[in-house]
Amino acid sequence: MSNQTDEADPFGFTARNTVKEKLSTIRPTPVPSIPDMARIDAAAENVGFVSRESAPAPAAFPGYPLSTAAVARPTLAINMRVPENVAGAFKRFCTENRYSYPEALEEIMMRAGLPVK
Repeated sequence: MSNQTDEADPFGFTARNTVKEKLSTIRPTPVPSIPDMARIDAAAENVGFVSRESAPAPAAFPGYPLSTAAVARPTLAINMRVPENVAGAFKRFCTENRYSYPEALEEIMMRAGLPVK
């Protein structure tokens, strides 16, 4: 096994102070300034982008009234593991009544007499 000289070591690990000196020269970069969001939103609107933060209410199916579930309002994700037969019945209910999952859940809760507002 031959020892390499400091100059021959491509990784710089053999020199005692070289790595320490290199590490001591590392300085954090300054934090970028916070951009003016109003200007960014205006620029986005000028080229046709629509903000997802204030989504307009979706249109109802023709011939169907717009339910309260379809109106844009804050949402919360609910994830459940249910038996296959319950999931199948729920999906059938949604399909047969042309409900989205949130609309169907709201309808079932109203039928059960649970207030949703």
